[in-house]
Amino acid sequence: MMREMSVRNEGRRLATVTNNFISQHNMVKSAIDIRCDALHYELTIPANIELSGVEEEKALENLFFAFGKARRLCYSLRQKYELKGEMSKSEIIKRVQELTGLNSRYVKDAYATIENLPPHVTFGGLNNQRLREKGKITKAEYKKRRNSIIYARGDKTKGGNLNLRIVEIADEKYLRVNIGDRKWLFLKLFIPEKYMKKYAEYLDGSHPYSVLIKRRDNGKGYDVRITIRVECAFKECSRLIALDMNKSHIDLCVMDKNMKDIVAIGKINTAELQNTRSKKREHQIKKVAHKVKNLAKHFNADVFIGKLCTSNFKSHRKANRMVHQMPQLKLRKWIKHICMKNGVRCEERSEANTTKVGRILSHILGLDVHKCSAIAFALKLSDFPLFKLLSGVTSNEGDGSPRGRRKRGSSPTGTAQHDFRIRMKCWAAMMNALLLRGEAFGGYSEIPGIRGLLFMSRLKACLPFHMVNIKIW
Repeated sequence: MMREMSVRNEGRRLATVTNNFISQHNMVKSAIDIRCDALHYELTIPANIELSGVEEEKALENLFFAFGKARRLCYSLRQKYELKGEMSKSEIIKRVQELTGLNSRYVKDAYATIENLPPHVTFGGLNNQRLREKGKITKAEYKKRRNSIIYARGDKTKGGNLNLRIVEIADEKYLRVNIGDRKWLFLKLFIPEKYMKKYAEYLDGSHPYSVLIKRRDNGKGYDVRITIRVECAFKECSRLIALDMNKSHIDLCVMDKNMKDIVAIGKINTAELQNTRSKKREHQIKKVAHKVKNLAKHFNADVFIGKLCTSNFKSHRKANRMVHQMPQLKLRKWIKHICMKNGVRCEERSEANTTKVGRILSHILGLDVHKCSAIAFALKLSDFPLFKLLSGVTSNEGDGSPRGRRKRGSSPTGTAQHDFRIRMKCWAAMMNALLLRGEAFGGYSEIPGIRGLLFMSRLKACLPFHMVNIKIW
């Protein structure tokens, strides 16, 4: 019985290839599939098409079946030959093109849909296969559900998209579908008005856009997803917001880029994201993302999100549950998407070693470790040499994991910079001349126990602040 349940669960995990691919191009419903980089973000527009006659429906069905066959052939040849080095990608595309009669662009797009799929998958979904085995759906209906998508990637040099192009005829939008042999279908395209007002300039052929056509399982209509790559226009900001991700809250620190002064510190509660329904969690994640966007606009600051790597975290059971239940990936994706969509620069950076420095600052400033970790993260972004002196790291990780290995030594020959007490003494000696000249900021006398740290005295002078009430949602 247990073996049967494990096989069933494994089947569910690898079942729905088509639905998984659809979710990658449906950013309206799924938060995790938003794609951004430093200067662009991808946005998917929902739409639908209308067929005018039986001939159009028949021609479109033939294209659905041919594209589905091309996907399965590409997947099979890749698993059998390409991964073993017996066949190249170009040879697979040429072979599938001969077998299906599709043009090379369609075949390359079909190959792109299966390139990252794991082995042993069920095209069309395991659920539909089980329904067919039980006789609840006919063979023809099962084949229609298995061949239910057509996908074409955009190309700027070919008017946006060569195979599935959006054209305007008599002030109405149509989707021109290439069915081969220099023949096209012109299908009436319906796009919501709010999207047309915002993104009509990206659909005139001057920018590339990818188009996905999906037949509904009930056979009543076709859904279309148009994915466009939008350029972001940013203004230069004088401050930065560092976000330190935690289990039930996000600690933030607003720092001036030039003076390296703390403008504000705070916390955004995210406890409601734990142990809740998926739809409610996604709604709360969007609220948090809008809070961060409004804070960034209020303080005229760029946003930097702490990038965590929780996949390899292993501890006792309670700690594992707490860490792995953090929806930090969805939070990062939505914060980045909403900020960039509203003209706020947002990037991900590694927050390695910030907790270590936060513990040092916590004893000096009298704040909790999490807020001090946010301060350390802001310091790492604005003045890495000073952060390096505090933490003893060997290189800047940027937005990834540490590149340099630390030199460890248990004998007296070990590197001295990794001994905390020796580092503090060396730093105090470096800052001694500045302190003797009375150049500590804020006019505060040096407090015993600060170890002569100029940055700490500046923090103490800048900590009093007034948080302005602003509209969050």
